[in-house]
Amino acid sequence: MRTRLALLAWHRWFGLGASLWLLLLALTGSAITFYDELDTWLNPDLRTTGEVAVTTDARAPLQLAIARAQEAVPGFEPWIVELPHAPGRTLWMLGHQESGGVERDFQLFSHPADGRVLGWREQGRFALDRRHAMDVLYGLHVDLMLGPVATWLFGLVSLLWLLDHLAAAWLSLPRLAAWRDAFRLAGPPGSGRRRHDRHRAPGMWLLVLTLVMSLTGVTLAWPEASRDAVGVLSPVSGRLDRTMPPATDTPRTLDIDTAIARVHAQQPDARIHSVRILPRVGAYAVRTFDPRDVDQQGRLWTYVAMDDGRLLGQRHDRGESAGDAFFVWQYALHSGQAFGLPGRVAVFVSGLGTALVCVTGVMLWWRRRRAVRGATGGDAVRSTLG
Repeated sequence: MRTRLALLAWHRWFGLGASLWLLLLALTGSAITFYDELDTWLNPDLRTTGEVAVTTDARAPLQLAIARAQEAVPGFEPWIVELPHAPGRTLWMLGHQESGGVERDFQLFSHPADGRVLGWREQGRFALDRRHAMDVLYGLHVDLMLGPVATWLFGLVSLLWLLDHLAAAWLSLPRLAAWRDAFRLAGPPGSGRRRHDRHRAPGMWLLVLTLVMSLTGVTLAWPEASRDAVGVLSPVSGRLDRTMPPATDTPRTLDIDTAIARVHAQQPDARIHSVRILPRVGAYAVRTFDPRDVDQQGRLWTYVAMDDGRLLGQRHDRGESAGDAFFVWQYALHSGQAFGLPGRVAVFVSGLGTALVCVTGVMLWWRRRRAVRGATGGDAVRSTLG
């Protein structure tokens, strides 16, 4: 009985303290599960060419697209160039511009056939117009658009939510023989039992999904601490560029298209996902799709030197150890991309269900609080009259 009362107190006060945070994370998470689709709907002029006949192979040199991007936004330096992966989609670049001592991040969208710039938007700008709406939702989900401190806070909320799943399951299943009751809505409409079940049943139906969301929320918000913890059980490696020595003075004599050609010389059938430009280590990181991928991100990284085109190394995010395999699944599970459209729908539903549990939990507490206050007040009045 004492254990149950302690867990009930924990669940109540954690729910009240974290409900607003979880509600925000749940609703923004559901929305960005379909980030590309919603952003394309809002910004078809940026995300599509309007010409379905343009295939992913019929594209201009990427160096031409970069040059035209730098003409459109003077001082622009890309660090990621992502190729279109379907007919009619645009080339996407993320980079920064330094002007007057102020550095700003930009997303640029180019036509793949000739490299002309179709438009751009400032990354990280808080504006609810159609250009920035999806990025704002993404930023709110990751760090409230406030930076590392908020990310750390979200990691803490996710960790406590992970622990709360154990308390919620214990409270919902006081007797294993009656486990089915935890998944049902019982009692007449408007009754206390029905209100209680409206809070409990959705949480139980979605328990496994939300447990995965809370765990992956911890690992994504606290990557280094999570890797240290998992490393106790299994070695965890990382991207090769994080261990490469600095090479900031390496001349960029090799352009991005030649780097891709070097990868194709080694892997003739490779499909390019994107290229990261890494002047800090003097390399291009060419990401290609691979049978070992667990999502649609292109997880095989091939590093090409910027000066002479030599291959510096290659690594798949899945790595060689159980620890590496654990981490390659984290984003794939959190976004739902691990299981394609059904996986994303499941994540979307889990977000809506979490929001429902947050709202019904607060409403349940508020009704009970009013009932207790009413009963206490009634006793006081009767005592005074007596």
